[in-house]
Parts: sequence; structure tokens; C-alpha cells
Amino acid sequence: MQKRLLSVRRLFLLLAISALPTLVSGQLLAKLKSQQVPQQAEPQRAMKLKEMLLLLKAKYEVDLLFEEKILPEILVPANSIRSGASFENNLKSLLGSTGIQFRKVKKGTYVLLDQKRTREFMKPEALAPGQPEGYKQELPAIPSASEAEKEISKTTRVAPNEITIKGKVFDTHEPPRELPGVTIAIKGTNEGASTDENGYFALDVPRDAVLVFTMVGHKSMEYVAKSANSNLIIALQEEIASLDEAVVVGQTEQKKKHIAGSITTMNVASQISGKPITTLSQSLQGGVTGLQVQQSSGMPGGDAAAIKIRGISTLGNSNPLILVDGIPMDMNHIDPVTVESVTVLKDAAASAMYGARAANGVILVTTRRGTPGKISVTYDGYVGSQSPTYLQKLVDAPQYMRMYNEARVNSGNQPFYTDEVIQKTAEGSDPIMYPNTDWVDLIVRENSPITSHSISLDGGNNLARFAVTANYLYQDGMIPLSKMDRFNIRANTSITVNKSFVFDVDLLAIKRNTRNNTRPDANQGNRMLEDVYRVPPTILPKYPEKNGRTMYGRYADIVNPLAYAEKGGYRDFESGQALINIQPKWEIFPDFNLKGQFSFRLNSDQDRTVADAYNFFDYGTNQLVQSWGVQRGASFARGTYMYMAANADYTFTKNDHRLYAFGGFSTEKNNSGYWDVNTMVSGYTKLNYSFKDKYLLEATARMDGSSKFGPGHQWGFFPSAAVGWNMHQEEFLKNVRGINNLKLRASYGLLGNENIGLYRFQTLVEGTNGYENIWGNPDITWETVGLFDVGIDVGLFNNSFELIFDYYDKVTKDIILQPQVSYVGGMGNVPINAGKVRNRGWELSLNYFKELGKNWNLSVKPGLSYNQNRILELQNGPYLTSTSINQEGQPIGSIYGYRTGGLLQQSDFAESGTPLVPSVVGAKPGDIRYLDLNGNGQIDAQDQEAIGNPVPMVNYFTNIRLAHKKFDIEMLLQGTGKSDQRLTGMLAYPLDQTADGGVPTTYYADRYWTPERTDARFPRLSNTPANNKLSSDFWIQNGAYCRVKYIQLGYNLPVKAVRKVGAMGVRLYVNAQNPFVFTPMKLMDPESLGNQWTYGIMKVYTVGINVKF
Repeated sequence: MQKRLLSVRRLFLLLAISALPTLVSGQLLAKLKSQQVPQQAEPQRAMKLKEMLLLLKAKYEVDLLFEEKILPEILVPANSIRSGASFENNLKSLLGSTGIQFRKVKKGTYVLLDQKRTREFMKPEALAPGQPEGYKQELPAIPSASEAEKEISKTTRVAPNEITIKGKVFDTHEPPRELPGVTIAIKGTNEGASTDENGYFALDVPRDAVLVFTMVGHKSMEYVAKSANSNLIIALQEEIASLDEAVVVGQTEQKKKHIAGSITTMNVASQISGKPITTLSQSLQGGVTGLQVQQSSGMPGGDAAAIKIRGISTLGNSNPLILVDGIPMDMNHIDPVTVESVTVLKDAAASAMYGARAANGVILVTTRRGTPGKISVTYDGYVGSQSPTYLQKLVDAPQYMRMYNEARVNSGNQPFYTDEVIQKTAEGSDPIMYPNTDWVDLIVRENSPITSHSISLDGGNNLARFAVTANYLYQDGMIPLSKMDRFNIRANTSITVNKSFVFDVDLLAIKRNTRNNTRPDANQGNRMLEDVYRVPPTILPKYPEKNGRTMYGRYADIVNPLAYAEKGGYRDFESGQALINIQPKWEIFPDFNLKGQFSFRLNSDQDRTVADAYNFFDYGTNQLVQSWGVQRGASFARGTYMYMAANADYTFTKNDHRLYAFGGFSTEKNNSGYWDVNTMVSGYTKLNYSFKDKYLLEATARMDGSSKFGPGHQWGFFPSAAVGWNMHQEEFLKNVRGINNLKLRASYGLLGNENIGLYRFQTLVEGTNGYENIWGNPDITWETVGLFDVGIDVGLFNNSFELIFDYYDKVTKDIILQPQVSYVGGMGNVPINAGKVRNRGWELSLNYFKELGKNWNLSVKPGLSYNQNRILELQNGPYLTSTSINQEGQPIGSIYGYRTGGLLQQSDFAESGTPLVPSVVGAKPGDIRYLDLNGNGQIDAQDQEAIGNPVPMVNYFTNIRLAHKKFDIEMLLQGTGKSDQRLTGMLAYPLDQTADGGVPTTYYADRYWTPERTDARFPRLSNTPANNKLSSDFWIQNGAYCRVKYIQLGYNLPVKAVRKVGAMGVRLYVNAQNPFVFTPMKLMDPESLGNQWTYGIMKVYTVGINVKF
């Protein structure tokens, strides 16, 4: 009888409590929105609790449900409501020790519960949005359950179809902490339980029941009870408001609301899911304003990406510092699958902690770590096909022969091909004697495979947590023999020694193999592409076998690309990397922590060339015409990197004051493997002060010592300061509806650049003769960057709309130059600090999220940035090359050449052929008309000037995502504004007899000048176009573009269906990467901007699946 009464009581309580959110009438609940709040309360010293609750409800505009009889007849102070506190904090204060608890049913709706009547089964919590399925881990037996659980076990038995689930709930803090008061509800029923003060719970549930774990301020989690379990571990992730979110900043983590610097964090884990991204740089495109990522190649194994943050700061290396879990790493060695987030530090306040290496900005990469819970296994794989975004379309053999004859006649020679040969070639009746070869179609693969397979395991308990990811990537190239396969495994482990001491041990191993033919190009390209574009279509690729020999067609000194593909051998590049990263963390006492770090990385690179001997014979005469010798070559290099650091941080909080102090030192040593060793020793400190979380003050200082500089110049000091004002915390804005965040911030600081190469301060001696062949400068010192930034952060309507705007002014001083001086006396160039460059601009990013109705969600994230680059000072300048100039008042790397006025026409010449306008020697109608800028009546070198800026000043992107129920579609647009890009080589003067020439494109074929086509885009045809090859604005195109970087369609299978096969979630997706580009540019991809042998960017179409167990 007692057992039955207890069960009835349990059922009644659970039914009543679970029904609270849905009941809108009846005698049990009084809904506050239906009650009238007095318009004016008479002044009094105390009020009834019920009346105070009504005022609280009206002030915060929420719904509050409660059973009136549970409220005690007590008085509370009339000034109990604190205007600076949240609704929940005020409610906690009012309820005090009454024993009444509250439960957040949904956003803006709360219910009050009598804890004494429900403590055996339910604790107040907040129903947070769902997240991936729950976690479970086998542990040693749980010592004990709560007293309530023991009592239940004495008086109840498990039904035959029920199982017993016992376990413990933690948060995701490091180390994990037990969570009391977590509600465990059986989904679809009114039954449940809650954790005790030690986080333990126990309950009997039907087999295959779904348990829902919820708690105030945490994301809910589900677990499917397949079988009995006495050691279940669940980890609930804290649901953090945007401003309370912690981000990685300068070796530490800080909440956004306490940061006065300019930083942007990307959740890369969600952005790369399901996308065929082979390098991390590809995932950074279109995610951060001020960060420009230009992909220059689609070659397997690397994209040759140029990464810039807020412009080009120096005449040397302008690449930002890239750190993975605090360790410098090459972007091509980072597996995107293992990355959790990327933080970009853009201003001095954010970057100053990295001092001497932060001049060009800092990119912090954080990899995934394990959390307590079930060992979850995730598989993600895709297969796809790649094709070049742009392939040249070349003329066929008959058209080539006619154009070639015309070029010879224009150059004063006789035609080479007869009309009979052209006719027979066009007829195609004898392809051996009169070939018509499409070399692009023959050699270039228009579709090449790509596949990726990743397996991730993560989980653990309060003693140890791990995240292990293994990935295999295979990528074929569009050129014969070009391919890449990469295997890497990362294991991140966190071990709890006790509640105050944790240490992380991370291991990484990478093996990458790249194969190519023996004509690679240093700039992520392949010279076989050049061969494809240069060999005329009149050459037969391969003759029929004769006398047991394979014979290939030949043309002058141009290599037959098919012969190279079949007989030229191959070249393998094998690179490996092994890394260990150990980070102990010790909480000495609350808010005071010590942290250390030791990292060691071993790199190995091997280059091997294999080619057999081969003899070329003439098909007609059977004579030996060329021989290739045996090639057997190999090289090996091994490098090491070691990093050690120790630091401490302390947070002091009293009343409205908060002070955070951080300091430490580090040392690192890098050996590239070629006896090039450099070291750095650093000390740093950082102070953050906030008052009432309104007014922020930051100060950072770092001192670096580098072996790259000579005695007396090895140390650099780099301070910064920043201020911030959280205006939304002010009284005059607190009651303004819709404003969640309004922050003003400003910063200024000095950064350094020591990425200048080794031994620049030393004079080097030639080993064979003892001569000084490289001159050094013992006084050379740091390049320094002064960076000013002012910005505003805005969040409106529960942060459904966010705006971030920054204006910056960055000046780099003491830029290291190599003056162009004479070698008289045998003295070479001596490097000096003698340049100054300014980058000035602004950045605007928006973030908009909207629920469009039932089951429809829209997210739009556009970004726009502008940067103006100028050289302010340049000692002994300008510095010239044949096509570029660095000059005061101009952008770095400006295009240098002649201004032009179209093409010369017949009217520009006298009947005798003498030019009537200034022109170069030998100019004829149809040649480029150069302008005489200095007015001396002739075209000479003095008429040249800066004629273009190849770096776009405007960059933009827009990410759009639309989700409906289990479907979602996402698209990223990325592009640049105007930039000046030059046509060169066979794209500009195809029939040139020098190495610049090649086969004309079909675009060129009907756009070159003739006496009948005077408005042509290109000059007349010529075998000797020297006059038209001068660097000029005639060949400059507008490189602006807008590219669809990817479109992805995804579908999440129904949970009930996937659980039947033992999975927690299954997602199917299709993806198109780089499918479209819109640009006024012709003949080149506007992003890769390569010459005729540069590997183009690839379109990638994939289908994939993500399964979680």
C-alpha cells in the first residue's frame, strides 16, 4: 500500500510540474500577464512578495506562472528590484530562502515551483535549445546515489521492460565540475529525476527511452537508454551570452565584454563541415573583414594563398603570424578538420602580446578538445570531381597556320604554310601527315578526382578527456602525374590530476606525398602547361610505332608534353611532421593560475627525381635527334622547432572593480635544417581593468630579443594601450529596448617585424675564394609598426543584428631596404632601415539572424573593407624592376610602364612610312601608341611612370544561410573591387618567336588589328613584337570580381530513423566550390592571376555524408 501511494504521489507531482508550461487557465496557475499591475504604487517601506513579483514581471516584460498558495505571506523591501541586475538575478534575490525555485520554460516565460514538494524528482532548470546527442563513458562504479534515490530503490522494483540508469553530470570546464540540480526527464512522459549536490542521479526508465538533461544556463542534451548503465557520464555545455563568450586573445582567454581590442573569431568547425577544403586558408576567405586571402593555385598539396591583414606593411614578407595552439605552423600543414575556431587579431592592443612577430597581424588557430561524456565517433567523408575554373581555348591548326603566315608577313618574312597544306589539314583526311592536335584536350584533365575521409573520437570523464582525429585526403591534379595524398592524426588529451591541476598533452603527426612530372614551377604551377600552350596544333603528339620504337612529334626547342608525361619520369616530394605540445595548468588558489608550455616539432622533407634514359628518333628519317639521360636525384632536410613558456594570471574582483593581470616569458629556437638557426627570448605582461563592466582599460608590453639582429640591436620593446566603453550598461541606455550591446573602443600600440631573413647584419664570405660577396649592416634593426584603431560594436534585438565598424591607421617605419647601388670596388648592396609605409582604411561587418516563421531561419553575414596603401619615405628611391616600381607616394609594388593612346593607325604615318606622332623605333600601323609624357618628341625611358595598382583596395563577402526543418542551404560570395592586372606572355603576344610566345586563343583570333579592323583590342600579329611587349597600361585589365565560393545543400535525416541503426545523427550534403565568377577580366582567372604555366583555381563538386555514433 505504501509503495502504491508513493508511486501515485510521484506520478501526480510529475504530471503537475510538466504540465505547467502548457496550462493557460485553471485554478492551479495565475498567469501574471492577465493580472493588472497597479499604475502607481503608494510609497512604502515594504511590499508583499506577490506584489513585488508583479512589478518585476512588468519591468522586464516576461510571463511568470505560479500557484498562489505556494507564496508565503511575507513582506520584502520596496527597493528590492535592482535596475542593474538581470531578471533572473532579481528573482533569485526576491525568493531568497523561501524554498521556492523558478524554472525557465522558454524564452521570456518562467514558472515558480515549491522545491520542498518536488525535490525527489525535479529541480528548477532552463529548457535550452537542443544540441548534439548526449554522451556516455564507462567509469569506475559510482560510489553512491542521493538519499532520495536510495529510498526509491527500497520501495520500488524495476519493471521487466525497464532498466536502471545511474550516472553523473559535469560541465565542460577544465577541469570538469559536478552539476547539481540538473533535471533528467524521460522524453514524452511526465517522469524524471534530478542530480544531487554531487551531480549524481539514478532513475528507472523504459528500454530505448530518450533522456533529456537540462539545467538553467546550459544547453540541453539527449541520451538514448539502450541498456542499463550504472556509470553514465553527461557533460552539459554552458549557454553563454554573446558578451560573456570567452575568446582566445594573446595566450589567454577573455570575455568579449572585457576586450577593448579589434578581434574577430570564426567558428571554423561549422564553416568547413561538408566543404572540400584542403587547406585552412580556403576556409578563411569571406569570414573576416580586413583579412584578404587570395588563392593563387589549385595545385594538389597547396593553394599558394597570399594572406594579408590590413594591407601590405613592408617591402619584404607581409604574411601574418599563424599560431596553432600557441605554436607557429605553416598554413598548408594545418588540417582543417581538426580546427575548432580561428581568431584574427587586427589591432595593436590585441596583437601586442606577440610583439616582434605581430607587425602583419596574428591568426590564432584553436584545435578541438575533448569534453566529458560518451565516447562519440564521427565519420565525415566526401568524394568529388575537380575542373579548372578557366582553361584557355586555343585555335585549331588551320586557323593557326593562317595567323602564323600573317605574323610572318607583318614581320617582313614569307608565309610558312602553303594553301595546300592548310586545306589538307582542314580536311583531316591524313591526320599523320597533316595533324590537327588539341593539346589542351589531350593533356589537361578537365575532371580529376578528390576524396577525403575523417574519423574523430572524443569523450572522457572528469579524470581524462580526449579528441582524436585522423584524416586521409587524396587529390588528383589536372596535369599528368600530378597528385597529392595526405594523412594526419591529431590527439589532444586533457588529464586532471586534481581539482586544481590539469595538463594537456597534444600529439600531431602529418605525412604528405606530392607527385609531379619533372617540369614543376616554383610558383605552385607546372611548366607542362606552358608546353601545352606553346606547342602548335600542327604537331602530332605521337606517331604510330615504327621499328619497335615509340616516336613523338617535336617542334624546335619546345618539349612535347605527351612525351614528358609518358617518358619524362616523375618527381616526388615527401614531407613529414611530428609535434608534441604539453601545457600544464595549476590553479594555485581561486583566480590565480600558473601555466606552462613545452612544444617540440620535427620536420622532414625529401625530394626525389626518377627518370629513365630515352632516345628520340625522327619518324621520317629514323635518325636519332635527341636523347634524355637518366635522372636519379634525391635530397633530404630535417628541421626542428622548440618552444618553452611560463606565465601566470590573476583576476582580482571587488565590488565594481575587476583587474586582470597576466605575465610571463618564452623562448624559442628554430633550426630549418640547413644550419640556419635563429632564437628568440621574450617577456610580456598585460593588464585589463574594468569598472562596473562599463569602462575598460588595457595595457600590454612585450620585449623581444632576436638573434637575427646584431649586438646592440637585438632587443625590441613593443607597448600598447586600449580603452573601451560599454555604453549599453549606462543607466540612460539600459531601458532602451532592443540594445543589447553598444561598445566604443580605441587603441594604439607599437608592433615589430623580425621576419626579415637571417644574418642581415653580417657580411658573408665566399667559401671558395674568400671574397666578401654578401654585405651586412651591423646597425640594422627592427621594423616597427605604429597602429591606431577606433571602433564600435553594436548588438540589437537580442543580438539578432550585429554591426562592427573599425577605422585604422597603420604606419610601418624603419623598413629594411636593399639600396640599388653600384658594384664599383666589388661592394654589394648593404641592407638599411630607410623606408616608411602607411596603410589606412576601414572595415564594416554585419550579422543578421531572423526567424522567418515556423521552422524557417535566415542568416546573412556581409562584410566590406577598404585599404589604401602608400609609401611615405624611401631612401635612395625609387626602386625599379622591368614592370614594377616602389616609389614615394605610390602603393607598394605598383605597375611601372608607359601610358598609351590605343593603337597606331595608317593616318599616324606619312606615305613614306615615317611616323607623324612620337613612337618607338620600328613602329608600324597596328602597333601600340605610347604617349610622350615629358614632351621631348620621342618615346624613351623618361616617359615611364607608375601606371597601376595590382592590389585591390576594396574587399567584400556575404554569407547567406537558409534553413527549413531538416534542410539547409548556404552560399558564400567573395570578391574584390578594382585592381590592375597585366596580360603577359602568349595571352598578349601569342606568335612571338621567343619563349613568351605560344598558340593564339580563340578570344584573340578575331580581335587583333588589321587594316580592316582598326578598332581591335590587340595589336597586329607579329613574330617579333618587341615594340608591343613594353610594359604599358595597354595590357592592364580590371581585376575586379565576385565569386561564388561555395553553395551547399544539406539534409539531416530524422532522428528516429538514424537511432534505429545505432547512430546519433546523419547528415547528407552536396557542395559546389568556386562554381561561378563574375568579372570584366578576360583570358585569366581574376583571383589566381597567373601566367601561362600557373595552375588555375579548381571548381570542386562533391557529395558527402557525416555520421555520428
